[in-house]
Amino acid sequence: MQFLFINLVDCLAFSLFLYLLVAFRDYRRRRGLPYPPGPPPWPIIGNLLDVPKKAPWIGYADMSKKYGMGNFLVTVPSPS
Repeated sequence: MQFLFINLVDCLAFSLFLYLLVAFRDYRRRRGLPYPPGPPPWPIIGNLLDVPKKAPWIGYADMSKKYGMGNFLVTVPSPS
């Protein structure tokens, strides 16, 4: 039983270390700036469930309208 406990504590410590490493690297990379507005992520899976399966461009356009102003590239045919 004690052998299992040591492995569990080691795994938890290693997981905490990896989480802090990733969080610190992300903070330094962004220089503390906040992310742009968007849907709130879930703790482990993030925004995996928010990604549309069919017609992703429609889902992303709806998210853009809901969470912020988007810049859309509109192509207009040139007059001949």
